Amino acid sequence: MKRDYGIFQVGLKILLRKGGMVLFLRDDQGLDLPGGRIDNVEYQVSLEKIIAREVREELGRSVKYVLGKPLFHFRRKRFLKDAHPQFVFLVVYGARWIAGNITLSHEHESYEWVDPKKYILRRSDFGQAEEYRALLHYFRRHA
Repeated sequence: MKRDYGIFQVGLKILLRKGGMVLFLRDDQGLDLPGGRIDNVEYQVSLEKIIAREVREELGRSVKYVLGKPLFHFRRKRFLKDAHPQFVFLVVYGARWIAGNITLSHEHESYEWVDPKKYILRRSDFGQAEEYRALLHYFRRHA
């Protein structure tokens, strides 16, 4: 196989904190954070506006937060229905909850606020090991 540059989609997530708690969403792959991929019509849109769109879509319009700086990143491999993989590079920003009620989209089954100092992250909670390791490393240093 000829070596070439990898092609990745880019996604933006938030690690949303409410007091000492962190928001986790749950989907068919396991635990997830709010956010998603940059759309093909958003090349000129600010990253902050893209994150705001994703948060509205996944958590509802009433959720208010203050966006912080990038905290960590990871890669995710997803398979489409036709078995072709998608590779996504995800950057996770810190965010602080202000107000609102969570209204989940169809993309997630449930949500929970967890205390990262007490919550035990398990490899089986994540679709891929790199995502698990990134969160584990972050929580060990910043819980």
